[in-house]
Amino acid sequence: MTNAGPASVTPKPPDFVGLSQRYEKLDSGMQAMLRRVAEPDDLRDTAALYRLFPGERTYDNWLRIVFLLPWCAQCQEAAHEKVPSFGAALAHAKVNEIRVLQVARAREPLDVVQLRRLAMQVKPRVNWAQFGWTLLKWGREDKRRIVEDFYFSQSMSAKKGAKL
Repeated sequence: MTNAGPASVTPKPPDFVGLSQRYEKLDSGMQAMLRRVAEPDDLRDTAALYRLFPGERTYDNWLRIVFLLPWCAQCQEAAHEKVPSFGAALAHAKVNEIRVLQVARAREPLDVVQLRRLAMQVKPRVNWAQFGWTLLKWGREDKRRIVEDFYFSQSMSAKKGAKL
């Protein structure tokens, strides 16, 4: 018989779309606090983080999500299936491939800092229900998926251009 005490309790993931909506409801000063932090861990020293998670503990994985929250807008509900992935959005914005590959090669927290810089440049619309999971899990495979989506989108655009 195993002990199912508090140590075995897994924190439930946030409602990513709801988190995006709570961010939008913050006043401009609180939103600015989130935009100004240099690294995800710096969020722990801002009141805005705790306003986004009222009465809840914030875990390290969630810091990545909040770190990118100011720069990635939630897509319209009807567009969830049509919104391009983050990697495709980078390709559509003609981001230099070297910058995308740097995210994949870097270690945390530099990889997330570089990812945010790309988001600041592109300001993509994302499906937070999907992109939130990418940031919550955030590992080698997630970074590779962004790179693959980037290159796949570039090649699809090139094929469309060749047909014209």
